[in-house]
Amino acid sequence: MKQAPERPPTIREVAKLARVGLMTVSRVINNNPRVRPSTLKKVNAAIAALGYQKNEAARLLKGQRASMIGLIVPDLSDSFFAVCAHTVQQIARTHGYMTLVAASERDSELEIQQAELMAGRKLAGLLVVTSTKEGDERLQRLQKTGLAIVAFDRPLAGAQTDAVVVENRSGAEEAVRHLIGHGHKRIACLGYDESVYAVHERVEGYKSAMHASGLKPALSLGINSIEGTRKWLQAALKSADRPTAVFALNHRTATYLLRLLAEFGIAVPREMALVGFDDFDLAAVVSPALTTVAQSPVEVARRAMALLFDRISDHRRGAEFVPAKIVLPVTLILRASCGCTPHAPA
Repeated sequence: MKQAPERPPTIREVAKLARVGLMTVSRVINNNPRVRPSTLKKVNAAIAALGYQKNEAARLLKGQRASMIGLIVPDLSDSFFAVCAHTVQQIARTHGYMTLVAASERDSELEIQQAELMAGRKLAGLLVVTSTKEGDERLQRLQKTGLAIVAFDRPLAGAQTDAVVVENRSGAEEAVRHLIGHGHKRIACLGYDESVYAVHERVEGYKSAMHASGLKPALSLGINSIEGTRKWLQAALKSADRPTAVFALNHRTATYLLRLLAEFGIAVPREMALVGFDDFDLAAVVSPALTTVAQSPVEVARRAMALLFDRISDHRRGAEFVPAKIVLPVTLILRASCGCTPHAPA
């Protein structure tokens, strides 16, 4: 005689084991962000203990939003974006969401295609670090489907979305003023991606600090490889206006410079001082230790996720949408590469 298949656990059994109401379990299953963490933990423990499975396929067939969040970043090999992605996945998992992650390789068309493909999976929401410089009507169409979209690191052109950014301009300005305070008058600015919001803001901060001190900006903004950096440095060292300090627009450019200055036998900071933007794990242990403007990828991602959960909830309630822009502070971390000694004041 064929044995009857074991009956799968029910939502009522989950509620009984967790000692909560059916509505509470339903909220957890449907990823309501307003469930208290302690309650969420109890219900998820009961779900795991019983082996309860949500029928995601049925939800999709009914046209409901899946328990998935999409994340698109320009480059997962970049430590800043990698930490953001890790943070997003951790937070999503604690709220019962899976995360679809894609890298656009700084290609705006690929980014839009990725967003459309993800939206076809009935995402609950989408986080984007955009490479799109101008508005694209396809993004607006995605929003009209009810998809919650939040941009971080840079605003999303052509779409009325929330955005989480940092004080790029004032951070760059403070860094360059610090170099000027060390007596530098020929300060070069080096990097790439000026058309990207964050880098553009840093360039503007650099120029503002230079102009305020009556100094002439020296911009080199198309340098995105170690070989390009090598050529720039070779030319700079031969120049009559040889820079005595460099402001690097991102951590990759700063690390390229540290490596090449050592290779060329240029003493840092005595012969050429250096300040970068974006702190990283090894900045304090390279020689010399690198002075940087630090932003927190964990906090940027955390705030972006909080906004996304708010928007998902607002959409379910039919609440009116008013885009928010959160601007987070940065910190100038003083180390040896700018000319400071340990414990020296700014």
